[in-house]
Amino acid sequence: MLHVAAKPGHVEEIRESVEYKRNVIGYQDIEYVDTPDVQSMLGTDRYHGGELWKEAVHLHPLNYALGLAEAAVKAGVRIYEHTRVTDYTRGENPQVNTTEGVVKAKYILLACNGYLGKLEPRIAGKIMPINNFIIATEPLSDAQCRAINREDYAVADSRFVINYFRLSGDNRLLWGGGENYTSKFPADIPSFVRKYMLEFYPQLEDVKIDYGWGGTLAITLNRMPHFDRIDQNVFVAQGYSGHGVALATLGGKLMAEAISGSAEKFDTFANVPTPTFPGGTLLRWPGLVAGMLYYSLRDRFFNVDQSG
Repeated sequence: MLHVAAKPGHVEEIRESVEYKRNVIGYQDIEYVDTPDVQSMLGTDRYHGGELWKEAVHLHPLNYALGLAEAAVKAGVRIYEHTRVTDYTRGENPQVNTTEGVVKAKYILLACNGYLGKLEPRIAGKIMPINNFIIATEPLSDAQCRAINREDYAVADSRFVINYFRLSGDNRLLWGGGENYTSKFPADIPSFVRKYMLEFYPQLEDVKIDYGWGGTLAITLNRMPHFDRIDQNVFVAQGYSGHGVALATLGGKLMAEAISGSAEKFDTFANVPTPTFPGGTLLRWPGLVAGMLYYSLRDRFFNVDQSG
């Protein structure tokens, strides 16, 4: 995993981050990569220094989710898809009401993330749902792959509205970029995302985009996940802020431990404050849109700002 500076002014912050992890935390499997090496690795002069996470991996997230589901089923879990929860009752014997039936349980875990809606007003104001989008190009030649990602890293940049990309097993470039903050997706996701890719790799102008898709995630004000217990038997895990593959996996483990009676690690995360968006669910949307617009303009128009 390579985290790169989108502006020269971000380089020093990344360098200091690497030094902190190595010298203070004692984590040695990370190293600073200077600007010439980053540009050589990625075939673009639009990126600068970076931090290389040498133990990190990138994976196929859908296959990972399917693998988790298979393991759960083998352990005796019953999974009901396409079954929307409409509401639930609290108390000693909580009950979850769905469009297809009723579930009675000892514990409830609210793990809806960006799809929470109005299900639980007590936690809705802790998160802001936003939509993010990805495209997949047609398969590239081996030479094209080496030119734009020589070491086959998963890459994310330091923009506020980040770009992130990697190569697939069949040589497609998977590029994530662009967001919107409405209840609707762009009518043409490939065109919406493609322009972000071409900012950095204009040589891919003639490459076809075979796939484009999106999803709704949930961000918190401090970008830390929101783990909580809002009743004795009602837990919350949400607000992964774009890091759900790793943090939701951790969240599941912590929640399982807490429900089983060992809540020490869960409590460590639950004690991290999760601020409510100013104005709660009523004003969070216009406030966030204004803020994201401001920072996206900074991303775009202050690209050479040496002060960051």
